[in-house]
Amino acid sequence: MAFKIEYTYQAEIDVSKAIDYYTRNASIKIAKSFYNKLLAAEKVLKRTPFFEEIYIDFHRLPLQVFPFIIIYKIEKQIETIKIFRVFHTSQNPEKYP
Repeated sequence: MAFKIEYTYQAEIDVSKAIDYYTRNASIKIAKSFYNKLLAAEKVLKRTPFFEEIYIDFHRLPLQVFPFIIIYKIEKQIETIKIFRVFHTSQNPEKYP
């Protein structure tokens, strides 16, 4: 069963901010690498979405290499993974969704 991936508006903002940050402060190559790691994580989630459960129906998956975790919920009845946040792990833990 392959799940469909959906991003919330806030998750889209998180990704956009991360790409902008890496483009401005590192390089376009690093920004592309971040995006590719995110796409790789999506592929993993589509095949096997049941990673660490952190709160009731919410799960998390860390990105490889980059200090981000994907916060998501599995909606089994419609075979969809809804990504709520792409959270930078060095942010204030009180901001943790």
